Amino acid sequence: MPKVKYTRRKGLVQEAGTGVDLTTGFDAGNGVNIRRPTVESSASTLAPTVAQSGTLFLLTTANAVTVTLPAAEAGLHYEFQIPTTKTGDLIINAASASDTLTGAIMMTTVGSVVRTNAGQTTAFASPDPADHQYVADANTKGRGAGTHLIYKCMSDEIWSVSGVAISAGATVTPFT
Repeated sequence: MPKVKYTRRKGLVQEAGTGVDLTTGFDAGNGVNIRRPTVESSASTLAPTVAQSGTLFLLTTANAVTVTLPAAEAGLHYEFQIPTTKTGDLIINAASASDTLTGAIMMTTVGSVVRTNAGQTTAFASPDPADHQYVADANTKGRGAGTHLIYKCMSDEIWSVSGVAISAGATVTPFT
């Protein structure tokens, strides 16, 4: 397959090689506008596919939502944004218990600046080595509006989780 290259004079052209070269000929403010796929979902269940890797999912319902990730495969990447505080559980499951989680998320309460913490309202939560679920089944576990979770698959059995979880009251880890 030929390589596709952008030049200021000719636009997109083919040349020998493989891949795409969009790094030359772009000035500030005149670059490539690459938008990531975004999916709004008000469903109670969601099962992102491998083909949807790189997608930002907006989980718009206040009701319970269960997301089941595909089997771990290095390079997969999904983001989940919570625009509406959940009154039901927010659950994100790995495809199986052998697909485990690593990483850390920041957990904080909404609407305040925390100057002193004492472990109550701002915390970092990280999964134990065997954890494979994010289960926010209470307001203290990060199901508030503004929660943003990023899942990046590091290997065929490990998902790295990062982001910010908005909670209310004394924070409690959502990982199980």
